[in-house]
Amino acid sequence: MVDTCGIQVTEAQYQKLAQLVYRLAGIHLGESKKELLRARLAKRLRHLGCRDVKDYILRLESDSSGQELVSFLDVITTNKTDFFREPQHFEFLAREILPKLDKLCGPGTPLRIWSAACSTGEEPYTLAMVLKENGSLWERRGVFLLASDLSTKVLEQAKRGVYANERVADLPRQILTRYFQRGTNAWEGHVRIRPDLRQMAQFKRINLMDDFESEKSFHLIFCRNVMIYFDKPTQERLVEKFFHCLVPGGYLFVGHSESLTGIRHRLGFVRPAVYRRET
Repeated sequence: MVDTCGIQVTEAQYQKLAQLVYRLAGIHLGESKKELLRARLAKRLRHLGCRDVKDYILRLESDSSGQELVSFLDVITTNKTDFFREPQHFEFLAREILPKLDKLCGPGTPLRIWSAACSTGEEPYTLAMVLKENGSLWERRGVFLLASDLSTKVLEQAKRGVYANERVADLPRQILTRYFQRGTNAWEGHVRIRPDLRQMAQFKRINLMDDFESEKSFHLIFCRNVMIYFDKPTQERLVEKFFHCLVPGGYLFVGHSESLTGIRHRLGFVRPAVYRRET
């Protein structure tokens, strides 16, 4: 039994919570994540006024609305992201994909992009900026940009599009001028994505472990730095689901620290961290 921040967590309780996280979110919490889960759980228990972990587990198990389960997942998931993170992907989009949309999408068909783990919004807004910078290549056909995440908390932040100045400190001045508004008064020290850019993205909660379907397939799916938290069977199932969500010729982008090597899949290798559905 361990005591973290005044909260005792037995090994059996840890295993029960870890199994719940795996079942709901596909995230594998190994031995190295014990202190992380305990520390974050302590904060949640204090917020709810739960007496102990046993009390909290009972609350989770009796939560017919599912709201506390969502809050629990919000607590234990890590959401680290940046604007233009892993910029090679955005350069590839601008130089290799957007100029060839007639071949990828067909004449007049809107470009469909899915940011499948959008966190606080930096990735979909970066995609929107790249599109705006190359408007002549797609504007006549239009675009549908879906941004999803497991966490309702980060989705709300993404929708607001408000960021502390340090989050954008490394962006080029012309990008800041074109796509951000400077905060004043109560919002001094912050910036906000301009309305026309915010309107380009549609935000939706999607759990990648659930069955998900789309009326129309996507031309591009970004799911970066997410699968590192999954075991290989979970990665394999997820990539197969992405395969079915892509049009023939469509691209899947994963994080540069990730690879599909070692799992069975039907995507073709294009370049590091970029794969393509061939048929």
